[in-house]
Amino acid sequence: MNNSTNETTNNGVNTNMLKTLYESLHNNPSEMTTATFYVRSEWNGGFGVTSSSKNFSLGGRTMERNTEFKMNYDFPIQFSGEGKGPTVCEVCMGSLAACLIQTIVAHATSKGILIDNINIDVEGDVNLRGFTGIDSNVRPGAQQFRVNLKINSNTASKEQINELYEIGKKFSPAFDTLTNGTSVVIVGSE
Repeated sequence: MNNSTNETTNNGVNTNMLKTLYESLHNNPSEMTTATFYVRSEWNGGFGVTSSSKNFSLGGRTMERNTEFKMNYDFPIQFSGEGKGPTVCEVCMGSLAACLIQTIVAHATSKGILIDNINIDVEGDVNLRGFTGIDSNVRPGAQQFRVNLKINSNTASKEQINELYEIGKKFSPAFDTLTNGTSVVIVGSE
């Protein structure tokens, strides 16, 4: 990891851009408070699904990206899939880990804390009797995620590292979404 502390980069993050973003959010909350992300998913047959995302909006304005990102999902062969991608549960766990890392890096960078490495291992249990509808008393979703988070820094104190652990839990959008629930509205269309 590039842990340069020059005026523009810290933890591989452009600190001037991050500072400008934070200042804009603080000084103009009505203009930039909400980012809306869009994902389109299409069935590929069997258990294969491809999702794509490109643009998003910030404060009601469309933000263009040069690249469309594609994510492929599938079931393992052992579950009658073709094994061409991770399961949605694995992607959810990966998204949680990635969001925790990004949250910690953003806050560490804004505080001038240099990070050498962050590793997160996530395990999750899904009772397949819930997903298949065999047992209506079992939730179809993950029963629990176990997150093993390790932050390495040669310059941060133990207190700063502990603070970063708490920051990850407190400010990660994915952690908040998974632990506090989010309203999901499904609308059918033809």
